[in-house]
Order: sequence, then C-alpha cells, then structure tokens
Amino acid sequence: MTPRDPHRAPNGRAVTSLPEDARDGHVVWQFDVVPATGPARDTWTNKRLPITGGRFWTSFTFDAVNNVLYVPAGNPAPDFEIELRTGAALYTDAVIAIDAATGKMLGYNQLVKNDMHDWDVDSPPTLATTRAGRPIVASANKDGQMAVLDRSQIARGKTVTGDLGAAMPVLYRVPTTTRTNVDTPLSRDSVTRFCPGITGGSEWNGAAYAPNSNSLYVGTVDWCASVQLKRDTTTIPPAGTTWLGNENASPFGPATEARGWLTSFDADSGTVKWKFHAPHPMLAGVTPTAGGLVFATDMSGEFYAFDADNGRVLWKTNTGQSTGGGIISYSASGRQLVAVASGMKSPTWPGAARQSRIVVYGIR
Repeated sequence: MTPRDPHRAPNGRAVTSLPEDARDGHVVWQFDVVPATGPARDTWTNKRLPITGGRFWTSFTFDAVNNVLYVPAGNPAPDFEIELRTGAALYTDAVIAIDAATGKMLGYNQLVKNDMHDWDVDSPPTLATTRAGRPIVASANKDGQMAVLDRSQIARGKTVTGDLGAAMPVLYRVPTTTRTNVDTPLSRDSVTRFCPGITGGSEWNGAAYAPNSNSLYVGTVDWCASVQLKRDTTTIPPAGTTWLGNENASPFGPATEARGWLTSFDADSGTVKWKFHAPHPMLAGVTPTAGGLVFATDMSGEFYAFDADNGRVLWKTNTGQSTGGGIISYSASGRQLVAVASGMKSPTWPGAARQSRIVVYGIR
C-alpha cells in the first residue's frame, strides 16, 4: 500500500469484491486475494507475521463479451520487510482474471515478485485487440514498467489446467519511467535509494489504447525513494497503526525531484514511438482521440494536447491547480469539448489543490 490512505497494520484478508444480487443484495461469490487455505496460502512461508496484503487502489476491468473480471491486486504487507514475509505471497502484485458469474479464477500473472518496494499492481488493466489481432491486457504499474499480457486463452474461454500463471503469459515488458537499484537489497544498517519510489511509476491510471494508431499511451511519475529497514524485527505493531517496515521517518524523496513521463508504445511490439518528459508527475488519465490527439495533464495543472503520432505539443494551458483525475472528450450541442477533473487534494503529492472541480475546454 502507499500513502494514498494511511498504512495500517493487518487485521484481515483482502477480497476482490463481494458481488451482490441486484434483487435482494445477497453475496453471490467471494474471492480471497490472500487465501485462508490451499496452495496459494502455502506460498506465505513465514507464519510468524500476520498474512495480509493484496488490497486495491483502483477500479477493475470487465470484459463484457466473455464475462471476465480483470483485477489488479496490491502488495503484500508489511511493504518493505521481505526478510520477514518470505515466499511468493500469492496472489498479491498480480493481475487476476475471474469468471464474473462464479468467482472462479481463470488465470493470473504475478507481475512483481518478491516485492520489497511497495510496487502494487495498482492500475486498471487495459483490454485491447491489437492491429495484429492479438487480445491483450496492458498493465502499467508502480514498478515503472508496463507488462502486456496475452489473454487469448482467457478470451476464448478455455479451461486452463496446471499453472494458472500460464493462462496470461507476458508478451513484453517495457520501462515507463526511471528504474535504478531495482534489485539492490534493502538494508537495516544504511539507507537504500531506489527508483521508482513508493509513489512512482503509474499510480491510479493505467495505459490508454488508441486503435487508429495501434498505440498504448502511459503517463507516469518519476520520483525515487530512500528506505532503511527497521532494526527491530521482533516487535509487531498493534492493529490499526502504521507499519511499512522502514526505520527512517519518511521514505519519500524530496518533492522538488518529482517529475513525470508520457510515453507512446507500439501495442504489438512495445517499441517506443515517442516520449515526453514533464516537469511534474503525470498521474491523471491519458485520453487519445480518433482525431489524432492525446490529452494529458501533470500535477502542476498543465494541460496538454499532443500530436498522437510524434508527441509534439500542439496546445497547452494551466487549470490553476494540481490535476490527477480523468479526462474525457465529448460532443454537446454540436461542439467538441474536453473535460478534466482538476483539483487533487492529497497531501502526499506536491502542489495539493484548494478545491476540486471539472474544467471544460472547447473551440469557440
């Protein structure tokens, strides 16, 4: 988990959702990301700590044609204490495909293994069929990478046997922001700096697909962190208190260092088409249009219109406050308009807004 909400010591298992019958509200099914029993539970090999994690920061993605729910699951807890919570910790840090009618897991892929950086799989999975006819799931996440998975077995409704991880293999994985010291072990004696930090990479908004250009567009945060592990490995904090596992007071890097990226990738190959380095983090949703534009904004409130083919900035303005919400393009009364959710108030991020509002732009 990240400081989007306070970190809490674990006191229960995370579940993907509790679908309710529309007629009387009774629970139809439940899926435990951290199972109480079975083979996945056995992957949590250190039984001294509470077994918890896998919570969610964002929305799920529903494939209405095949009745499949794609769920992004968060990190295991405590965030940095990999020495204390040994094992694969399934099904945290994974994209999970679930039969929406029954709650049965159809497949998964744990995109971040042995997570010691608080690198949730935290963005809505993006479903698309590429120009080459390949059904994919694009998952851009806090590890500063976009993983593109093959969902053909899931999309065709095949019954997968054996390793459910094989149901959605990774076609390619590409970096979306600065990645340094990603494999350097954290220390109890000194501070380790790594990028992206716990508020880096892609946060709430994932990749956007444009069929006319066969491109995936990803906005990210370029912000590192510095962590020293707690020296005391015996005391478990009481439930309801902060517990990341770090000794130093704050794992955040200086806010003045926070930057952003917007990158265009070829959806079939993962080849970079163009990159834009923003002076501030890019958390908001990215919106490509059929007219060849890409709309995006950064945390300073700068609102951009890019040429979808080459990344050239065609127009920009400032909303007057930090912006981390969605962007939509729509037509009303014969006019083409663009609306952006502006005014992000989270104290975690530089430039917290005074108010939240919808700002609408259009051609006069």
